[in-house]
Order: sequence, then C-alpha cells, then structure tokens
Amino acid sequence: MIYGGQAAIAGRIPAAAAALRSVTMRHRLALGLAVVVCLAIGLVAQSPAPADQPSTATACLKATRDFQTARMKAAGSPLTAETYAVIQQDKVEFAKACIAKLSVDTLPAPELTALVELYVEAAQMDLADGAVTRALAAAGPDPAVRAKTLSTALRITMRQPKSAARNQKAELLVAQVEALPDSLVGERVAAHGSLNSYYRADDIDEGIIRHSNRIIELNRKLTPADRVPALAGTLIAAYENLAEALAGNAQHVEALAVLRRAAADLEGMSGVAERVASTIERYELVGKPGAAIEAPRWLNTDSKATRVEMPGAVTWVQFTAHWCGPCRQSYPAVARMMQRFGSQGFGIVMVTQLYGYFESQRNLSPEAELTAIKEYFPKNGIVFPMAVSDNIPAVMENGKPVRKINANDANYKVGGIPQIQILDKKGRIRLIIVGWDHANEERYAAFIAKLLKE
Repeated sequence: MIYGGQAAIAGRIPAAAAALRSVTMRHRLALGLAVVVCLAIGLVAQSPAPADQPSTATACLKATRDFQTARMKAAGSPLTAETYAVIQQDKVEFAKACIAKLSVDTLPAPELTALVELYVEAAQMDLADGAVTRALAAAGPDPAVRAKTLSTALRITMRQPKSAARNQKAELLVAQVEALPDSLVGERVAAHGSLNSYYRADDIDEGIIRHSNRIIELNRKLTPADRVPALAGTLIAAYENLAEALAGNAQHVEALAVLRRAAADLEGMSGVAERVASTIERYELVGKPGAAIEAPRWLNTDSKATRVEMPGAVTWVQFTAHWCGPCRQSYPAVARMMQRFGSQGFGIVMVTQLYGYFESQRNLSPEAELTAIKEYFPKNGIVFPMAVSDNIPAVMENGKPVRKINANDANYKVGGIPQIQILDKKGRIRLIIVGWDHANEERYAAFIAKLLKE
C-alpha cells in the first residue's frame, strides 16, 4: 500500500517526495491578487449611492437583501471570491446608508428585531448587540415575541468570530428559549438546532452530542402538526450529527442504533429513511475490509502505481481537499501522528480529487490545478502519498444536474470531509471520523497505539 511511514514502506513505495517550492508561482499569485484588490476597490468606489431608501427597519432590511441578491445575479456564474467581496462591501454601504435615515433610538418595539438584522448586514455587530438588549427589554413577558427576539439574538451571536465566549453566550440564549412554555416547543427545537449546526460546522463533538440529544428528546413533545417542514432538516440532522459524533468516538454500534430508529421516531415526516440511508451504509463499513485506493495520479511519491491495496499496516486514510478549512486544521495533528508512530508500522494515505479551480483561480485545466496543489499540500505539512482523482463533471438526469462521485468516495461512503478511516494491519476499517475535533487527537493516538499492538 502507499503511506507515509518509514519502516512500513519497505518493498512498497519510496519515501514521499520533498515539498515543491516555486517562488515564481507565489510571486505571480501575489501580483495577481494585488491587481484584483485594486480593481475591487475601484468597483466599490464607483458603486452608485442608494436612492429612495425605505424609512422603516423592516423595509430597509428587505431592500438591503434585495440589493445583494440583484448584484449577485447580475455578476453571473462562476462568482469569484473577489467579486463576492466587492458585492458584500457594496451591501454593507447600502445598509449603512439606509440606517442613517432611520431614527433608530425611537423605533417602535416591533421594528427592533429587524434593526438587529440590519446592523448585522451593515457589519456593525456592536450596535446589533445593543439592539438585541433593547429588543429583549421591549419584548416583555409575551413568550412568542421573546422567542422571536431570542432566535434573532442567537443567529447574530453565532455570526461573530469563533470563540469559547461566543459559544457560552449562545448557550445562555438557548437556555432562555428552553424556559419558554411547552406550547413553543418548536421554537426550542429550532434554537437547539441552530447551535447544533454551528457545533457541527466547528466539529465540536461535545456540543453536537448535547444538542442533538436534546432535540431528539424534544421531538417526543412535538405533535404531528408541530413537525412542520421548517423543522424537518433540524430533526433529521440531529440523528445524523449525533451518529457521526458517536462513531468518531468509537461508538459505531450506538451510532447505527440512533440512525435506524430515526424513521420510527419521526413517523409521518417524509424522506427520513432515504436521508439517513447513506450514513447507515458508511458506519456499516466498520469491521469490513477497506477498499483499495485508486487514482490516475499520485502526489508525494515516485511510484507509478495507480491502485493501492490496504492490508499491511495500521493506516490512516483521509479524504481531503484544497478548499476544505477543517481539513487544513487537521494537518498538524496528522503530521504529529506520523512523527509518533511512523517507525512502528503506521502509514498515511491522503485522498483528494481535482475540482477545476484553486483559491481565486477558476476554470483551471487539470495540469494547472495539479501544479497548484503540488505546492499547497506540502506547504501545509502534507508530504504523504496522495491519490488525486479526476474532476467528474455534473450530468443531466431528469432535467437536473447530478454530480457523480469517484470510486474512492463511493467505496468509503464519503458524505463530508475531512473523512478519516483508521484501518488495522489486516486492512479492516476500525474507526470512521467525519470532521475534525482537536479535542480528539489524543484519543485517536491511543486508538492507533492499540492497533499497532494487535
């Protein structure tokens, strides 16, 4: 098999190639970015000042969002990061101009929630916090009004920079929603769902498990009429998120049990069984042989092999991509795993594909994208052999574009990245991890150490 260990690679694949260095490429990218920034500044400066803006916060909020939607539609596709940044800045200026025409200190209570959202659109988060305080005070004892205001407060809180303090503030808001009457159980589910989705995006298992379990508990209080389409995604996600967190903690049996009871728990809600089916298939792989990794091209190795079998070493197989933030956060830990266990028969295989773009560059040829990622991955510490599959274009099926997946993604039931499989010496999948939680690194290291002793 292909992997990054020293002792384990004897007779298989030579040591990973050194990271490519291209000063010329970096200079070209830096110069191109400088030109784009200058153009962006020029576009912002030339944007016409908004006219005839509304005089209420609610109407102003709608006008701001309509303005952004129209600008994005006019920009066409693909929408580059630079163009999006220009549109966002124009939207901010539009919102600020609209706010300047409002008498914000004397707005009636029903307008305060819209004012909060408007401050967020204007990137004035400190003013948004102040408006939230005013809105909660104005809400009084009316549970429905408080629920709406708390929901807005939670939404803007989670748009602030990530930090433990931000998460604690959000937890306190959810606790206030929990104190609302049972007649507002749907609002309680939505509040937990909002925080659950952020913890899932941040891959914080503790928060995922806590809020997913609470949503599942609250589901028992929902009547069939309460299970409205707006809550469907939140309810189903609770089962999927809980299962993924449990499986990542080596509790794949419990994860499967959660998924298999989802359809019964959510009786009357359509699409539940279909949605969790692929996640069930993924965790049913635990204990089974891992499929060979195959790709037409490989990085960080001079081997000509295109297909690599799994048995032979304890192996870390990670699906990743150059655009994936959580993947990048995992790389230092992956490198530490190799430093710690590489001499004991531990190996690493990274798996990715081409996407047709890299950072702000669009419509790249396979050769150009490959050149970019040959620099990107080693620069981030990934010097382990990496399978690179082709970019498979979407095809039309029943009038809709459908993106096909490559053989590696299909074999390992990849539903999100990073997705990591830890295989034993016999090539059997023993642990599947979706996402990256820094708190779990030592537990994964202990798991690897255990497999190396088997």
